[in-house]
Amino acid sequence: MSKKITPDPPITGKIRSTADKDLYLRKLSDTSSNEAEPVPTDTPRLLDTLAFTCSKPVTPEAPYKPTLFAIQPGINAQDALTYVSNLLETAELNGDEISLHTNPVERALFWGMLHSVEVARAVVDALLEDARPSNQPSPGNGQPAN
Repeated sequence: MSKKITPDPPITGKIRSTADKDLYLRKLSDTSSNEAEPVPTDTPRLLDTLAFTCSKPVTPEAPYKPTLFAIQPGINAQDALTYVSNLLETAELNGDEISLHTNPVERALFWGMLHSVEVARAVVDALLEDARPSNQPSPGNGQPAN
């Protein structure tokens, strides 16, 4: 878990007393809820509206040569994002091991990169969270998410 390095910004507006502050915080907690707003049943899910993957070479050696690895066409967004989440989890786990064997300067740079991987995985997993039926495991727990 990472530590928060910046303080919360000051509360804007004119809150003069503790009672005003309590009232403000109560209003804030009443209006900002972590629960998702209900989605109308006729509204398609965002993952369902995304296009399928197209064929794309992975690190082509030269544009005129065929590549050994390529993204396959016709993969839906949910399956593609699940695979990306698994790749990012692997990068996190490998990064944790590699960071133990680097010098302090390289370690600081590496931790910055590793944090980017963790944040990217959190975004992908958050996108997948609403798309997964409740009986399916979340990606990254060692079980397939198909």
